[in-house]
Amino acid sequence: MKDSATNERKSKLDTRLEPRFTDYSINKYKPNYNGKKKVCVKIHESGIKGLKLNCIKKTGRKYFIQQFWFEGKSDKWSVGEFRLGIFGIKDCKTKVVNIMESHTDDNGRWIKNPKITERQRKDRITKAELENRIMLTVRECIVRLCKADFPKIKKEGTLTSKSAIDMCLPLIGYNKRTKHLVYNDDNFGNGSATFKACKQYNTVKPRDWDDLFNKFPPGHGCINKINGKITKGVSMYDHAFGKYLIEELTPGIINTFLDEIPRGWSTKRKIIDALQILWANSKKYMGPDRPPNPTTREALDTKQFDVSKGANSSYNSRKFQPETLERIWLSLQKISHMGKHPFQSEALMLMLVTGIRQTECLKIKKDQVFRKGNKDNPLDMDNIILLPGPMTKNRQQRFITITEPVAFILDQLDDIYKRPKFQKYKFIPHLFPTNKSTPKSWRGSDGELSMKIMNGRKTRLIDLRECWATMTDDARVGGVPRMLRKSYASIAVQQLKTSAKARKLTGHQKASTLDIHYDVHNQDEIKDYANEVSEVLKFHKK
Repeated sequence: MKDSATNERKSKLDTRLEPRFTDYSINKYKPNYNGKKKVCVKIHESGIKGLKLNCIKKTGRKYFIQQFWFEGKSDKWSVGEFRLGIFGIKDCKTKVVNIMESHTDDNGRWIKNPKITERQRKDRITKAELENRIMLTVRECIVRLCKADFPKIKKEGTLTSKSAIDMCLPLIGYNKRTKHLVYNDDNFGNGSATFKACKQYNTVKPRDWDDLFNKFPPGHGCINKINGKITKGVSMYDHAFGKYLIEELTPGIINTFLDEIPRGWSTKRKIIDALQILWANSKKYMGPDRPPNPTTREALDTKQFDVSKGANSSYNSRKFQPETLERIWLSLQKISHMGKHPFQSEALMLMLVTGIRQTECLKIKKDQVFRKGNKDNPLDMDNIILLPGPMTKNRQQRFITITEPVAFILDQLDDIYKRPKFQKYKFIPHLFPTNKSTPKSWRGSDGELSMKIMNGRKTRLIDLRECWATMTDDARVGGVPRMLRKSYASIAVQQLKTSAKARKLTGHQKASTLDIHYDVHNQDEIKDYANEVSEVLKFHKK
């Protein structure tokens, strides 16, 4: 009886340790790895035989897998990666049910191997695609890529708006057509394009991508053309390069295009990056016998694009000393009190005391800030600024501890919102809104406030150049904003005595920058590290 009761209690305990078949439970589930690199656990109450959750310690990712019995052997197939809001339990169940309907008999026995089916599906090419492959030029591939909103190569979803804009320049840019594009990110970091009229050229709003390319066909609307002659840059779409079949591209053809017009090393790197995205998304139209990828850095011999040749390369290894950081802080404080460059000075101060990247900093929303004592806190978070995976560079969720200097900045932002001039920006979801937007621009075509617009790029700061230029003149310092991150990382290593601890604060990914990939770190541990580093930054009180 005693053993039975013990087993029953153990059974209940084991059940509690298993994630339930809900998006919330799986998202919050933290496995006990016990020194292992990965663990595979059952999913409680899934209703699907053999369904488990495979958790990877190094990346923190979770995958649905299903074990099955086929031809006398146990096997498993990968259903998909769990991604909150993108691929959850409903998507998993639908996919598994569809597979089981076609792969099992009436008795539930597996008659076909789903692993083989999935492999064949990925390698299969339809007759229509086979016909298209001989017709697709670089231009046609570019159009398809634009219509798909620049899909990611290895993951589901689309590129962020910033990455999509970077792709647009070498693909279809240096042209009036890009003046009609507006990019926004959704809550999961996926970018999408919308269209607008262009007052500068007195052109109407395009209906869709087809309408845009019809208004500006190849060679028409080029900004860098005088009397039909290219004077500076030209996109692949507008250049004769766009006439090549995608399958005909070779490293020689690409290098000729790169060298035809004098370009700097950074521009050439952007072109190659865009070509890699284009090739990766177009190879599905080429069939199984597609040629070798001509866009790899090995094929193009990109050793010539040495970082040392860049215009800002002198700042790549430079950082500010603590006394210089104090001058920068005091100057930013002065700019803030003067009401000059609102929200820009506060964003730069946050970068200074946390080491956060500028792109990540400017994407922070007010509902991601969890102050201590906040009653409306469903996630039970305390004194952190949450950075969801889609908004970070490495697509890994992390957080910023609200240390004393960070709390000071947040209090200063609250004071700014109380000023009559800036009260209207309380309704903007972004922590750092731009004062160049007006309530009139927040309304949609129906005249009502549009949450899509208010959550988009139009209402937040995109860069901090104005405030940075004012600060450098006032404080008499040189440099660029990214040096703030390098300086914070250096202070963190010095204070914590090890890069392993420092990387937990900075989110560095590579060994060359601090350490290898992220790990799942204890929140209290990271908060202690952040408070320790903030001791060096006490000048915020001045």
